[in-house]
Amino acid sequence: MTQTDNSEARRVIMRAWQDSDFKSLLLRDPRGALEELDIYVPEHLSLAVYDNTGSTHHMVICTPCSCYPSFLGTAPHYWKDPDYKAAILRDPAAWLEQMGTNLGPDEALQVVDTDVNSRAFVIPKQPEGEVTEKVVERVVTTTSLVGHTR
Repeated sequence: MTQTDNSEARRVIMRAWQDSDFKSLLLRDPRGALEELDIYVPEHLSLAVYDNTGSTHHMVICTPCSCYPSFLGTAPHYWKDPDYKAAILRDPAAWLEQMGTNLGPDEALQVVDTDVNSRAFVIPKQPEGEVTEKVVERVVTTTSLVGHTR
């Protein structure tokens, strides 16, 4: 897997956007949904998936150890930077704005902090129009999978 390879994540999100039953399974039983796609999640990890399509914007961080769901791709380049951790803990909404993600007036922010035994990712909001490989490639990134960008 190359440094920028998010092909597994793109495959998961594309399926969730195209198949509502799969999306429901992914939100309810992430491990089971990923197993359907032959994506292995280490047994010792708990896994949660959040949906960024409603009035709550979920942002995943990992303050204790900088863990990222590596079975889906690579972490953002800043993920292990101590300055990032300090900034995101100090003011998560300001961090999002710095990343170019502005929350709407009726949109709540929920920060999800993972640790060495847990991983989480988000289903980015599906863009209008047809879901194509090109659209998925543009939207599903290392930063959108953790809700730092849309």
